[in-house]
This record gives sequence, structure tokens and C-alpha cells, in this order.
Amino acid sequence: FQEVLKMKLLLENWRKYLTEVVGADENPDLSQDSDAFETAKKPIPLEFRVAEEDETIQTKEGPVEASAGAAIMTGTEGEQWPIPADKFAETYDVLEPGKAAKKDIPVFAKEMSEPFQVKVSWSDALLQGEAGDYLVQYGVGDYGVVGREIFRKTYK
Repeated sequence: FQEVLKMKLLLENWRKYLTEVVGADENPDLSQDSDAFETAKKPIPLEFRVAEEDETIQTKEGPVEASAGAAIMTGTEGEQWPIPADKFAETYDVLEPGKAAKKDIPVFAKEMSEPFQVKVSWSDALLQGEAGDYLVQYGVGDYGVVGREIFRKTYK
């Protein structure tokens, strides 16, 4: 009987994980969430390249489509993620060819206690977050996932 209850609980949790998507099904305002806090990314110089054609980037949170002209960033742990060209120009300072650092832009973040999914605003991709990862809100309806260790190293 205990095994049946455990299986039922597991299925209920997975159903939530697979159906509720931040940025698609729900758009929380983390500035109004008592468990969230204001932070900003440290201006750590990172390498980047510009996508010459449309491609798929294998991020830590799952595959994401990148359009030609997007900046493909390489993070402190070798992880990669794409940023649309216009968003890159708004949010990064190019330090030298192939190297850029994030501008000091406040965002809200929340450590998540359960696995979660996020739809990024500029792609149909769904990112997978794990318990302990951070949900980061860059703007209205604009979210991302940052792994726990990477968050601790790269955010203030």
C-alpha cells in the first residue's frame, strides 16, 4: 500500500513538472514574491561568438534555438546559451572582440524547491530547472534558469 501512495505522489509531482511552465502557463512577478530577492549578474568577462546561421545550442537546461546573428555565450563552467542580437546589445558590454561582460542590471531571482520548466521569451524552447536552481526574471514575461552553483559564482 505504501508503494502505491509513493507512486501516486511521484506521478502527481511529475504531472505538475510537465504541465506548468513559467513564461507560458504562468508569468509570476518575482518582485512581488516574498521568497524572491533583487540581484544582478557580476560583470565577469565571458567569451562569446556570433551565430553565422540558425543553430541549436545545447544548454545545461536543454536545447535552445539560436538565430543567425545571436551571441552564443560561454559561461564560467563552459556552459553555453544564446542571446538574441538586440538583447545582447542591451545587456552586455563588449570588452574586446569575442569577450563581453554583463551590464549592471537588477533582476529578481528565486531559489526553487521543486523541478520546474521555463519558456524563454525569445524562443519556443523549454528549459528544465531542478530543485535548488534559480528562476531569474529579467523583465515582464522574461525568465531564465540558472543552476545553483553557477548562480552563486556569477550573481551578486
